[in-house]
Order: sequence, then structure tokens, then C-alpha cells
Amino acid sequence: MLVLDEQQSKQQTMLLIGALVCGCVHHLLFYDQAWGVSYPLFIAVFYIYFYWALKERIALRLDASFMLLIPIALLSLTYAVFSNTLFMVLNAFAIPCLIFVHTIWTLRRPAIRWYDVSMVLAVLEQMFGHTMRYIPRPAVVVIRSIKERIQTGRSQRMWKILIGIVISLPMVLLVGSLLASADTMFDRMLSQLPELVGDMHPGETIFRLIWIGFVTSGLFAYVWGMLYPLKRRHRPEEEMWGNQAQASLGNADPSEFGPSYANVPAVPRKKVGLDATVTITILLILNTMYVLFAVVQFSYFFGGGMTALPSEMTYADYAHRGFAELIVVTVINFTLLMITLHGTDRAVRSNDIFLRVLLAVLIGCTGVMLCSAFLRMLMYEEAYGFSETRLLVDVFIIFLSVLFTIALVKLWKDRLQLMKPYAILALAAYLIVNYMQVDAIVASNNIKRFEAFGSIDTEYLGSLSFEVVPYLLELKKKHPELEGTDKAIQLMKRRLPLHGETSWVSFNLSMWKAGKALQAIPLEPLESLEYYSR
Repeated sequence: MLVLDEQQSKQQTMLLIGALVCGCVHHLLFYDQAWGVSYPLFIAVFYIYFYWALKERIALRLDASFMLLIPIALLSLTYAVFSNTLFMVLNAFAIPCLIFVHTIWTLRRPAIRWYDVSMVLAVLEQMFGHTMRYIPRPAVVVIRSIKERIQTGRSQRMWKILIGIVISLPMVLLVGSLLASADTMFDRMLSQLPELVGDMHPGETIFRLIWIGFVTSGLFAYVWGMLYPLKRRHRPEEEMWGNQAQASLGNADPSEFGPSYANVPAVPRKKVGLDATVTITILLILNTMYVLFAVVQFSYFFGGGMTALPSEMTYADYAHRGFAELIVVTVINFTLLMITLHGTDRAVRSNDIFLRVLLAVLIGCTGVMLCSAFLRMLMYEEAYGFSETRLLVDVFIIFLSVLFTIALVKLWKDRLQLMKPYAILALAAYLIVNYMQVDAIVASNNIKRFEAFGSIDTEYLGSLSFEVVPYLLELKKKHPELEGTDKAIQLMKRRLPLHGETSWVSFNLSMWKAGKALQAIPLEPLESLEYYSR
């Protein structure tokens, strides 16, 4: 353990107390509670602690790094606003990752950019290099503090207090029994003490303390590791990290960004590229096949030749069989596009121009594949209905189309750096998907499909999030003869917590609206659900 000076020791104590407060707040908000408004509240508490702990190293101002707080705040608010289980699980991983990126970028910029690949290395280094080293430090600080107090004269006073407690216990029992015999109400009050003590479970208490200690140690180690990262020694195997760090630093002095960056070596970057002739050959062969495929797609989907399918195959079957393959080929094309743009030697101008043309053809053919995949999915949804997965696939196809469009612009503008627009687009797309209320769109489209074709899976609607409740009630109102709607509504009502079962930290707007809308509908016994299923 490093020896700290007096100022660092005081700072360490204050940060540990702040982390302990955060640990207690975390326990209050999340222990035995459903996630709701508690999530954005704790994110706010964490950032208050973060900016307070690093107030001497970073300035709280509206800059580029501060803007990354917007998606973090919006994603954390989804726990208080929506009730989609899928996005709750995804956001449980996405939000901490964004917090790691934001906090590290805030401290180390401009030495590192949040959308670079080097950010992944920086996060791994911070988590497993700096943070893990300081995980045991809170326990060491507490033990050392107790040891120092025992060695001082104050320990004698504590021993005297303990002796006084031990001597007073028999006297309390004697006096208490006498007072209980003298007063009936006092006796009743004392008789309730065993029940109160019996409600305290030692195992649960220990688990609560471990919970608080774990969160406290983690937060303290993360922040302390940012303030005092490990000093690194240059080794030959670190040259790869040195290349990436130097590329991000440019002409800046690495020592300006903390002690762990003072010794980063400035190693000249060696550019390695694939042979242009090999890449041209690959693209020519693939593009020939893709052009032929595009012609076939135009004849089926875009040219009015849809009646030419074999008689034994429906369009839903045709859509289902080809969709996954088209997505896989699209991903392969995107990988090939990135390798060609960033890994191919294009020093010869003629090869460079030819590669640009071939890549433009590749992007165009991939666009046809994406349109075909999108139309196939629409046909499949028309035949079998809408679902959460199918709608997300539609969004993913649109997302890939935008990625290829940006890559097409890159072909003619070499100065455009793809990582930044791609990172911004991915983050924006993820936020849009979180807030577009996927389940509500699925329910709305399935009801429209039912009114057009007379088919709907009400049991599936009943398994979705609480955003579907208004649509189920509307369906029941418009089509009271439809079987299964009552069962779906009852399933929704059974998933709602009973009044008084949840605390304010678990408040969720979607759940509250659903409870209010279903308040007038009585909860039927389980036997009725079996009747509905028959």
C-alpha cells in the first residue's frame, strides 16, 4: 500500500465517507425494491459524488463531454417512464458502459476521444488496472483507523464504556422486571420487544452490510483510481498502446493528463495495407454476383413480377426463408467495406479511383438487399402479425441503410472520419428505440391488422409491457365479441403490484397509468383465465 501524505490521507477519508453515503443511498433505493425512479435518482447521486471528488481535476461546464450526460440521463429515465423488460435489461448494461466512457473521457480529454477504439482500451485499463488495485483500500483504511485509535489513550475510555454496559445489563433486567410488575402497560410494551428483535434476521443484516460495503468500495476505488492511476513502466509489449495513445495526443504532452500517461512512448506508426489488386479482384467477383441478385430482386419486388413465384411457395415463406441470409450478407459487405476503406493500400491513383467505383457498386447492391430484406419483413408481418422482435429488425435495417449511406459519402470525402458519425448515430438510434414505445407500436399495428384481416394474437399482447394496456382496452371496447381480450387484460392486471406493496422509489409512470386505467376492472380468479383460454 502506498504511503500517503497528510493531504492525500484527508482526501482519502473524505472520498471514503462520500462513497459510504452513496452506498447507503444505493441500498435504500434498490434493496428489495423494483427499479423505477430509483435508477435516475442514483445516477444523479453518483454524478454529484463524481464531480465533487474530482472538482480539482475537472471543471463543470457545458462542453462536449458534458453533452454525453444527455443520453445517460434519458436512458436512466426509461426505468421511471416505461416498462419494457427487454430494454430494462439492455439499459442495465448500456448505462454503466456509457458512464465509464463519459467519466474517463471527461478526465482524459483531449488525450482520448470517446468514439475511438482506444477508448475501449482506456476503459479496460481503468477498470482492471487502476480500479481493481484500490478495491481493498476502504477495508485497510478502516482497520488502520481502528488500530490507531486503540494505540492511543482514547481506547481506555472505550474499554470503560464497555465495562459499564456489561455491569448495567443485569441491573436493567432486574429493574425492568420490577417496573413491569408495577405497571401493566409497561409490561405489555416490554413483551413486544422479543417480537421486534425476532423480526431482525442476522443473515439479512449481514447481507445488507455487504451490499453497502461492496457499492462503497467499488465507487471509492473507481474514483480514487482516476485521481491516482498506476504509474506505468515502459515495456516493449506496450508499444501498441503507445501508438494509439500518441495518435490521440498529437502534439500534446502526455504528462499533462495524469501520471499514468507521462511515460507513454512516442512510437512511429507503421501503416500496413492490403494489396489493392487483391481487393479489386475480390470486389469485382462479389459485385458481379450482387448485380445479378439485384436484377432478380427488381423482377420480384420492384418490377411487378411477384406472380412468378413457384405455386407451392407463399410470399410469407419466401420472405421468411431469405431474410436472415440477406442480413448476414449485408454484415459481410459492411465488414468488407470497412476493411477496404481503412486497410487497403490506395497510394496508386488509378487503383484508388477503381476501388471507389467498386465500393460504390457494392453499397448500391447492398442497398437493394436491404430494401429486399425490409419488404420481406413487411410481407412476413402482414402474414403472421407484428412482434417486438420483428419491429426491432425493421429498425435495424433502417440503421444499416444509414450506415451505408454515410460510408458512400466517405468514398468521395476522405477527410470524413467514420467513427464519430457512426458512434453518434448508434447512440441516437438506441435512444430513439428506447423512447419510440415498441410495444405500443406493435399493439397498434396488430389491432389495425385485425380490423383488416380478422386475425390477432391477444395472448401475445397480454405478455407485452404496460404500454399496451390502452390498446387492449380500446380493442375490448370496439370488439367486445373478440375472445381472449379479457384474458389479456386480466394478465396485465395480475402483473400490477397490489396497492401498498411498492415504495416510492419503485415508481414507474407506465405502470401507474396502467393501474389507473385498469382500476375499474375487477380482478377475476385464476379459474376464469382457464375459461378464457378454452
